[in-house]
Amino acid sequence: MSEQVPVSEIASAIAPRLVTVRSWGDASFLSLPMVYPSGAFVTVRLTHVSGGVRVSDSGFAYRELESFGVGRSFSRTARSVSQRFDLSVGKRSIFVDVPNEDVERAVLEVGAASRDVAEQIVDRALKEAEADISEILQEKLSRIFPDMVDFDSKVLGASSTEWEVSALTRVDGHTTVFQAVSNYPVAVYKASTAFHDISALDRPPNLVSVVASKKDMGSNLSLLAQAGKVIEIDMDDLSLRGLAA
Repeated sequence: MSEQVPVSEIASAIAPRLVTVRSWGDASFLSLPMVYPSGAFVTVRLTHVSGGVRVSDSGFAYRELESFGVGRSFSRTARSVSQRFDLSVGKRSIFVDVPNEDVERAVLEVGAASRDVAEQIVDRALKEAEADISEILQEKLSRIFPDMVDFDSKVLGASSTEWEVSALTRVDGHTTVFQAVSNYPVAVYKASTAFHDISALDRPPNLVSVVASKKDMGSNLSLLAQAGKVIEIDMDDLSLRGLAA
């Protein structure tokens, strides 16, 4: 049996890797143990200003939102979130000027605010995009499978995690899970994770991801296809019925 390593030693080894620092010219960038919706680490920039240091997210939250196509929502949400931390908001960044002794606190607050802004806006965009698909899916399944479909159900995966799904049909002893998926990496990874977990059951249901357009999904399509069938929301009723039969 190997010798037990003291947790203090483990903690000491991990701590330096949780934050990384890079410097260019008169600016230093700290990568923090917080993540944006895309999985990128939250990063703040330190620069000198008169009387202290400016701590800024350097526009990283804004660029994160732009990658999701929702950058226009930055200003309003950033102002709301930043008020909680008493921070300032520029056209594309969140920042605060503080004396040297308050830099540590400012780094944590700017990082948290930057992450919260990105999470709130992306989460809202995901829900809106998936709601459009879910609405059409609900109308179709209600028409095709009256009294044989449940909406906004939960399915227990092999890990004992309960996953929320868009719809669940039970037809002739066959159970089929339908999940509306928008074309955002976060939504794709969430659906893929859920479907892989559900597929690991001893008797898994049929798993179907429903998207607006396969063509628009790009490489995300292959991720979804690994865990189940992928269909477009405009699939005809006959083909849709065949998936659940």
